[in-house]
Amino acid sequence: MQHSQFPSLKEFAFEANYFFSEQAEQLFHALSHCRTLEEISICSYDDEFMGNDGSLTPIPHFLCFTQLRTLKLMLNNFHIYLDNDMLLQAMSSWPHICTLEIDDSAFSSEVTLRGLFTVLGLCPQLHTLQVPIKIATIDIDPDAEPIQHTSLRSLDLESSEFQIADAEIIARIISAWLPCIDQVQNLYSLSWVEVNRHLRSLRVATAPHVVGAS
Repeated sequence: MQHSQFPSLKEFAFEANYFFSEQAEQLFHALSHCRTLEEISICSYDDEFMGNDGSLTPIPHFLCFTQLRTLKLMLNNFHIYLDNDMLLQAMSSWPHICTLEIDDSAFSSEVTLRGLFTVLGLCPQLHTLQVPIKIATIDIDPDAEPIQHTSLRSLDLESSEFQIADAEIIARIISAWLPCIDQVQNLYSLSWVEVNRHLRSLRVATAPHVVGAS
C-alpha cells in the first residue's frame, strides 16, 4: 500500500486474526493516500483474545475521504478513541456516509447523546450507525424540539458503563429524534433492554389507530 499507486480505488477490505497497534497505524496512514475510497472495512477478530493492545485513532487518517459511504472498524484488540469533536469533524467530512460501524474491545467513549444527535443532521443518508457512547449522564434536553433524522434504520450503541442514567428519558429522546428506530441493538448490556421496553411503549402509544368500517 505504501509503495503502490491506486488512483481509482473505491473499496478496501482487510481482515486479520490479530495485528498490533503499530501495524494498524501503518495501515491507516497508507490508506490515507487513496483519496478515492468510498468503502472501508477493517476487521481484527482474535479467537484467543490476547488483551487490549492499546489505543488507536484511525478517524483523523480518514477525514480526507470526502466520498466515503461505508466505514466499518471492528477491532477487538484495541480501544478506538472517539469523542464529540472528532465525531463532528468526521461527519462534516463525510456528507455521503451511509454506514458507520465502530466496534472495539473497550466500548468506552467520550461521545455523548448531545454529540451524537448534533452530527446526525450532517449525514442525511446515514442508515446504519454503531458507535460506543458515554451514557451515564444525559446532556440533551428531552423536551427540546427535535430535528428528526428519518433515514436511520439501524442503531447500535455500545457502552462499558453498567448503569444508564434514565432509560425512559433516553427512550423518549430516541423516539423523538429517530422516528424509524424501533430498538437499540446491543448484545452486551442488559441496560438497553429497559430502554427498548420504553421505546416500544412509546411507538405503540404514538402509532396511528386503524378504525374498522362497520
